[in-house]
Amino acid sequence: MMHEPCLKHARLCYLYSMLELPVTVRIPSDEEIDYRPDIDEILFKRRKAKIVEGYTFTLNENPRLPYRFQATVNIGNSRLWDLFQALAATLPDKVSCVYGLYEEDNVTTALLQKQFVLNELEKYRDELTQECRLEAGLLFQTKDILIELGISESKYIRYWGAELERFKLLMRSFRLPFVEGLEFIDEYPKIVTPLRELVRTAKAPETVIYYLDQAFHIDRRAPDPFFD
Repeated sequence: MMHEPCLKHARLCYLYSMLELPVTVRIPSDEEIDYRPDIDEILFKRRKAKIVEGYTFTLNENPRLPYRFQATVNIGNSRLWDLFQALAATLPDKVSCVYGLYEEDNVTTALLQKQFVLNELEKYRDELTQECRLEAGLLFQTKDILIELGISESKYIRYWGAELERFKLLMRSFRLPFVEGLEFIDEYPKIVTPLRELVRTAKAPETVIYYLDQAFHIDRRAPDPFFD
């Protein structure tokens, strides 16, 4: 006969087997989810959720926007940084870095050498791939083209690009299939723990932002007031 903790684990094992999540993200048991009027519907949908490795994409139908497609990618957390670096190769040699704290305004730097930006981000790869208060990515934009790559707060990839076939080949090299109806962990209730509570050597999100500001010469001080 299974004890209660084992029963809870059994009820959740199908969720944990969907995707390798960052250590900071945990899927709550049914009993841990706060009551809401649509709770039964959420629990039913969660049991059928397609939160698996793979990607989905949509073609851009607005000619005023200079990208061909937008894609979203689920990948096991231990492979997230490798995929980020591989997709970074599709951007030009000079890019802007876009980064910040979740639900706050992100900073977009001036154009910088891409390898310099990647080297700086690499210093904080554990925090950027596991700390859910951090978001970061690369951007190249002109009047004629937009390419953007980002790691979301829930640690999946968002990508806007022009070369769809190249993107598909890259997905194939990572054994990531196209998944119709693919879903993502932030579409359902989740429990998030700060990385520093689990890894003592991890840097606080604010510390990472501070060091990136220093590296990219970002001044966040408010400008002097202007009086007529």
